Amino acid sequence: MSSPAGTEILTRTAVAVAAPVVGSRIEARESVWRKLAERGVVWQPGGGPEEAEKRPLVLSSEQEWTAEHWKDAVFLVLRVEAGLREFGWTLGSAASHWVQFAGCRPVWICQTALRPQGAGPWRARQQFERKLLFPLLERCGDRRNRTGWRTRLHRIWERTGRLAENEVRDELTVWERCIERLAPRRRWSPCAMAEGVREPAGLASILVKEAATRLGARLVYELRGKHPMCAALRPDGRAAWTRFHECEEEAAADYLEQRAVHGCVLPLWNRTGDPMNACPQRAEADLAVAVGSGNMPSALPELEQFVDRLSRMARAAMAEFVPVAGGLEWEAFLGVMFRRFRVEGVIETGAGRRLCTLERS
Repeated sequence: MSSPAGTEILTRTAVAVAAPVVGSRIEARESVWRKLAERGVVWQPGGGPEEAEKRPLVLSSEQEWTAEHWKDAVFLVLRVEAGLREFGWTLGSAASHWVQFAGCRPVWICQTALRPQGAGPWRARQQFERKLLFPLLERCGDRRNRTGWRTRLHRIWERTGRLAENEVRDELTVWERCIERLAPRRRWSPCAMAEGVREPAGLASILVKEAATRLGARLVYELRGKHPMCAALRPDGRAAWTRFHECEEEAAADYLEQRAVHGCVLPLWNRTGDPMNACPQRAEADLAVAVGSGNMPSALPELEQFVDRLSRMARAAMAEFVPVAGGLEWEAFLGVMFRRFRVEGVIETGAGRRLCTLERS
């Protein structure tokens, strides 16, 4: 039996040996992370075009993603895993909330999920399937074939597992091809979105840009209604801009368009009607915007709820009064605003419309 002194010596020796091993593993993980940041697939402040312009990472919830967001998130995880395997590492976790967006570019944000690659199948496979693949399937439209897709997915796993024994990248390559065929884009497109004739944002667009510049805003939230009749605002790229659509088709088409032009706007689906509750970690914006026809409620109870949400989203806001037949009068509109905001200014924007500059009380 070992003596207490001998046990103490062994313990100290084990700690002394383990410390360099742990340190070298952390250094190796950080080195791999920097290499992936150069490829633009993981979040590294100052390591990409969006970060170089000092745009903050925009947090979102999975329930705010459309099928297009989910497809890009799945592809990102496969690209991260492929990159890690080149350096002998792998993802130990494939949770969907570790995927976030810088502009319209999905990025992986969790460095501690990286693990040295060992023998055997991908350890995050089941979580990848449960947290990413199945939600994508549910948003692809054909829910009647969900059971068939589950069976097919398990067959693909078996097939890719056999391929992986011969070539480590074959498994991921097969999955990329399957996902490319899996996510349909037939229900929405930027072209279809542009076919509808919508009134321009006009003077409100100019005034919002001026307000954002005056406030030095780095984060702006724009709210769009279920049936907007005006065009979306066009930011100048100096602030991170999140646009909340109440219509999934609008959100998906807007996301495709912004991604194609490398825009600074991240369109999301305001599925719950309350963006701050949907993502509790969401940062408060410098400015919240609700301008143009169809983007603000015209009935009293709905407007009161809307203004309450608006006040929790940002310290300053710009809201446009648009007269609607049978809707609220200007005085009643102002009365609701005064409950949560101080009205700093009002500008006539034409045809009885008024744009209010607001600061939270």
